[in-house]
Amino acid sequence: MTLTTIQNDHDGRSAILNQAINGDLSEQESAAKPQLGASSSQVQEDPIFELLQQFRLDTRTDKIDLGIGVYRDHINQSPVFSAVKHAEQWRVDTEEDKAYIGPLGDLPFCQAISGLAFGEQLAESLASRFAYAQTPGGVGALRLAFELLAQNNPDCSLWLSDTTWQVHIPIANAAGLPLQQYSYYDPETGPSGFEALLSSLSAAKPGDAILLQVSCHNPTGLDLSEAEWHRLAQICNEKGLLPIIDMAYHGLGDSLEQDRRGLQIMAAELPELLLCYTCSKNFGLYRDRTGMVLALTADTQRRGMVEKQWMQLATRHYFTPPAHGASLVRQILNDGELRKLWQAELETISARIREVRQNIFNTLSEDAPSRDWSFLTQGRGMFSLFPLSESEISRLRQDYGIYIVNNGRVNLSGFNDLNFNRAMQAIAEVARSPLRG
Repeated sequence: MTLTTIQNDHDGRSAILNQAINGDLSEQESAAKPQLGASSSQVQEDPIFELLQQFRLDTRTDKIDLGIGVYRDHINQSPVFSAVKHAEQWRVDTEEDKAYIGPLGDLPFCQAISGLAFGEQLAESLASRFAYAQTPGGVGALRLAFELLAQNNPDCSLWLSDTTWQVHIPIANAAGLPLQQYSYYDPETGPSGFEALLSSLSAAKPGDAILLQVSCHNPTGLDLSEAEWHRLAQICNEKGLLPIIDMAYHGLGDSLEQDRRGLQIMAAELPELLLCYTCSKNFGLYRDRTGMVLALTADTQRRGMVEKQWMQLATRHYFTPPAHGASLVRQILNDGELRKLWQAELETISARIREVRQNIFNTLSEDAPSRDWSFLTQGRGMFSLFPLSESEISRLRQDYGIYIVNNGRVNLSGFNDLNFNRAMQAIAEVARSPLRG
């Protein structure tokens, strides 16, 4: 592209532009003090993406990425669902414009996701109390949920599990929410136990919110039982706590039905809750940023108010969410054949993850019996925390080219037919070492 000299000059700006085009503007002629990038004191590196950068710079051909949270299949590919490809072809054939879809996004998509998340029967019975908005992925849903919470109750605190997805914390900080922790997992001893969780919530005050991952807990993979969900719903009722349900791995645990039981219990037993849902994992739409935030309100009047708040918050942050991914999910869920195809593909993924868990457990229980590997068969979903110290994780990285997050979180789908044996040998060798710390 060739830039031409500007002819008209009304206020002197064209002379400056022409100098810039012709390369005549020197640094000495600018009195402006640089303001961008002046300080990095407030910038913290994301540990997972920092790990990914290290992985990319590693020149070893047999390196193994077990860090980044993207599903990979048995040949180390992150495939596009066939159902998604069919829906994309439908989209190409039928899309007539690229107009804005509005701050609340694709509402038929939200309706379809609410039926998927709650189950059609329960969703239908609660529909008059649902206030929802399409969001740019799960992070967008969490940010809007946290900001809604801060707007409606500035004095509340948000309770997070002591071991959680690391991005939960900066999102909550950005919304201005004070944070508290409830007991869930001890890196040294493992699961804290449900009674410890309840005991830590004794300090919660009415109006506080508690963030709960409904299935496939990231990073531990350890979920609450149905009985524990019922008990927790009772505690929330008694103490006046608002649950925020993070639903990021629906269908990657046991099944679509089983993975939503905690949400169903909470919705049936409590007057209010917030749901943050993402299609990144269970539809493979990572880069298409497809999510939803939903408020189950106490009555229809409050529903209308929350809808207005969703619209205000969305407009403030991004104005309108991306349309593409939501249109694909809507088409898949509303088309009988595509829905069957998608469910079959999702079941194949979840079955593979369960098989990988079992295979790792069998191998390491035999090759490194000094460690307890039972968490693998007790857990669900893509992630588990391996009982490895930071020095052991560093050794895996340096000596074997195996990249694991420093807290021990492992993406189990990163194990595949190409690397399984070598990875098991390396982890067993490090786990047998007497040196930890």
